[in-house]
Amino acid sequence: MRLFSFAVLTTLLTAALSAQTMPPARQLPTRAARLEPHPKATKFTFAVAGDNRPAHASDPLTRPLLDLVARLAADRPAFVLWGGDTVFGKQEVGIAGQYAKYLAAMRKARVPVFNAPGNHELVVQTNIPCGTASDPWNAELPDYSGSMLAQYKSSMGTPYGMFRYGNAAFLAVDTDDVPDVAIPSPCVYNGFVGQAQLTALQSALAQLSADNSVTHIFLFMHRPIRDDNGSQITAPDGTAYAARLTQFRSLIDNTTHDKVTFVFASHDHRLYVNPTPSNPDGPFTASVPAMVNPTFIITGGAGAPLDGCVGTPSGPAGSYYHYLSVSVDGPKVTVTVKPLYGTTPCATGTVP
Repeated sequence: MRLFSFAVLTTLLTAALSAQTMPPARQLPTRAARLEPHPKATKFTFAVAGDNRPAHASDPLTRPLLDLVARLAADRPAFVLWGGDTVFGKQEVGIAGQYAKYLAAMRKARVPVFNAPGNHELVVQTNIPCGTASDPWNAELPDYSGSMLAQYKSSMGTPYGMFRYGNAAFLAVDTDDVPDVAIPSPCVYNGFVGQAQLTALQSALAQLSADNSVTHIFLFMHRPIRDDNGSQITAPDGTAYAARLTQFRSLIDNTTHDKVTFVFASHDHRLYVNPTPSNPDGPFTASVPAMVNPTFIITGGAGAPLDGCVGTPSGPAGSYYHYLSVSVDGPKVTVTVKPLYGTTPCATGTVP
């Protein structure tokens, strides 16, 4: 009887521990071949991109997205990490059709794609005014009804998860998780990572750090950890909401996970790297073990309107359409920026 009880207890504990780690990431249904893990691979290349959504819900797929897909089809990376905002979204009506158009475009890349959803996939637009009279914007809020998340799961897959390839592990983070703490006011909402996801992420990082078969850990998400404006996932201090975001940021932005060299995000429609490099257009290099905090790269140049480029001749540095090519060679990582139409701010190339 004691042996039976011990076996049952062991099973329950094992199940509890496994439930706390990241679930398997689901490859987007683009009809690409299923990605095999190739556990012995130590030299490979993958691509990273994000933010292709059009300027308006009724707009067609953007020309930069279509051109980027053609480039991916020619490059044939092992797989692609996407940083969200694949559709205009922000409301349930019509979003399934927008997902269908994005997936149809990505089929032509002929490589597996994994997405970390953004605010355009998971939040709802409101009429609550925020900002100032000269710069008004309407608050976007989490969808507590669950309908946006249900649509995402039906069309795209899991909002967060993990997969392995070669000597690396890849963790997709959902930075617009449904909050499990109170949001102080609609105008301060700036993303969220729920306790269940945070616990799973903590567990996964600990397990992967102790796994000798894992040389690299890469994270990709929509809202950035570090930025030079208000886009990073943060909130005013003194609330449970801010404390949770600080907990998430602290988990990622530290040196204890020395297998993490690069963290990829989107949200801003440009290229931005923190810490600021001497070569802002790349390439960027790192090696494991990483003795410093990760390098945070915002890559949001897959087709959405470029930052600072509406009605102006030029925008901030990094405001150009691009994607990233990431090469792993044993313990070394090289990130190469692939501009679509050059690196001049607001350059649109063949875009109408």
